[in-house]
Amino acid sequence: MSEPSIGLALGGGSARGLAHIPVLEVFDELGIKPKLIAGCSIGSLLGAAYAGGMSARDIRERAELLLSDRIGALKFAFGQKRINPFELLALRGLASLQVHGEKLAGLVLPDTLPSLIEELPIPFKVIATDFDMMEERVIESGSLVKAVGASIAIPGVIHGTQYDGHSYVDGCVTNPVPFNHVREGMDIVIAVDVSGRPREANGTNRSNMELAVGALLILFNQVASLRRVISPPDIYLRPAIDSFSGGDFFRIKEVIEQAQPAKDQLKRELEKRLTALTNGGT
Repeated sequence: MSEPSIGLALGGGSARGLAHIPVLEVFDELGIKPKLIAGCSIGSLLGAAYAGGMSARDIRERAELLLSDRIGALKFAFGQKRINPFELLALRGLASLQVHGEKLAGLVLPDTLPSLIEELPIPFKVIATDFDMMEERVIESGSLVKAVGASIAIPGVIHGTQYDGHSYVDGCVTNPVPFNHVREGMDIVIAVDVSGRPREANGTNRSNMELAVGALLILFNQVASLRRVISPPDIYLRPAIDSFSGGDFFRIKEVIEQAQPAKDQLKRELEKRLTALTNGGT
């Protein structure tokens, strides 16, 4: 029997998505690769790096270098990458200063990756949301950083790139865990959900920001849950990262540590399914 084909979906969740890194390590440790990857938001960022040929270890090392602390991140961006800080900002009116999504993607992703999605060693799908058409868009060709820049566009925080004159926002809005896009022709479909849940109240009342973010997380969880009912993936992982906020990027080592049980779970389940397929079982 030929090597089983695996479809991998990496969901969105801002800093919680750093939990994707130990998940990717499972593939390297088992000596296998997904045949197809789909990524949403930070899942598109990390998925692009892995589909582009980086090992999970290299991704972890680069992420820890970039997110060691705020000073280290600034040194990387404005020293090693020689980025003008004003190039990262997109002024959308006097009351709206945002980070430019495409430039942010270009800063984070290494220059050694192919520039076009269709040139990546592993076929890759980037999930974004067409704001004007109110629908999901699956991007499978063209500029990698442009597509990722659209997928990571958190409304009001990161300004997404445009396609055909349309504005784009975070792929989580329409498909927070895009496992339906890695199903066709695959023997095993794996989905990694890092959406998170509303955090417990610190005191009697939640702030307006906590309520707004929590409402979005409820929406993301409902969308993902409905899609699982329609067509569940073979393996669905939810790393125990709910205690982290979307902005906890500089707690990368803690996030990765908390995701270790999910990594172990995936390794066990994947080995079991691979053995069954190899032996002709189900």
